[in-house]
Parts: sequence; C-alpha cells; structure tokens
Amino acid sequence: MVGPGRPQIVLFGSSIVQYSFADSGWGASLADIYSRTADVILRGYAGWNSRFAVKVLDQVFPKDAVLQPLL
Repeated sequence: MVGPGRPQIVLFGSSIVQYSFADSGWGASLADIYSRTADVILRGYAGWNSRFAVKVLDQVFPKDAVLQPLL
C-alpha cells in the first residue's frame, strides 16, 4: 500500500539512532523486517541528548501536520 494509510515507525534519538542505518545496523534490519508493511522514518541527531530533543520535538513532529506518525 502506498500513501497515508501505511503505518509509520519513527526512530527518534541521538547518534545511536542516526547510525542505525549503517551496514548491518538495527534500523536497517527493522526497515527490512517491515518492508511493504510500514515506513521506517529516521530522525537521528548525533551529539544530541534528551534535553535538546525535547526542545525541538514540536519542530520535528509538527502538531498540525496532515500525516502524524504513531509514537
């Protein structure tokens, strides 16, 4: 299925998340497992911590966006 009806898995976090799509990374494995079932969206930021992430959460996931990921 293509379009907004497809579930989304959002990976949000620090460098652990950012580099999860490297060779044999856990994010790449997750995307492979859920291929054709869900979209795996990467939002990883190297050097960030929870304090930074909370400050930009509304910018990364706007509340007024048409398509909202299930968190």
